[in-house]
Amino acid sequence: MSLPEDIVNWALARMNQIVGNGQCWTLAEQALAQNGGRTSTQIMGHINGNQNYVWGDPVADLVNGLRPGDILQFRNYRWNDNSIVRTIHPDGSWQQAGTSVQTRSHHTAIVEAVISPGVVDVLEQNAPPGSRVHRTRLRLVSFSGPMSETTLPSGDRIQTTPVHVIDSNSQVWAYHPQPAAQTATAPIAVPVPAH
Repeated sequence: MSLPEDIVNWALARMNQIVGNGQCWTLAEQALAQNGGRTSTQIMGHINGNQNYVWGDPVADLVNGLRPGDILQFRNYRWNDNSIVRTIHPDGSWQQAGTSVQTRSHHTAIVEAVISPGVVDVLEQNAPPGSRVHRTRLRLVSFSGPMSETTLPSGDRIQTTPVHVIDSNSQVWAYHPQPAAQTATAPIAVPVPAH
């Protein structure tokens, strides 16, 4: 397997558990450390709890450059789902659903899967605070799409117009993990058999 696959599999094996002290950073740091990757501590040296951590090689393109095993670093992330979802009943009456919001003020997560350009499933903990390792779908770029309609067996028609907006203050950095630096080792002494 490769380092990115190992990171994802390691995190998946800890679903519904709390890793280390339960912080989001700890999940990514231990996933890298346990699978031969360079950790943020190895890359940055001394770190504190409020830094924008660096996790490897920067990924410039959040739409097309992400892959499973990447590490995401968030600062003031806010996603608003302002999609219009209208249910029209056979009698002509209708209902409209509200919006939803996801936030990550200062957070780290592991990309488990790329669902579509700019949409990923992540493995994370401590979002919300105190939560165990779990999977969340996040949108990293704004998107508006055309309306689609589905008719249910009841005769209800569901009209959906997607409108996903990432707040302008949101910052998301992505990193491809790096293998740990290979260190030179002293040659191993091989015993010579006695004659």
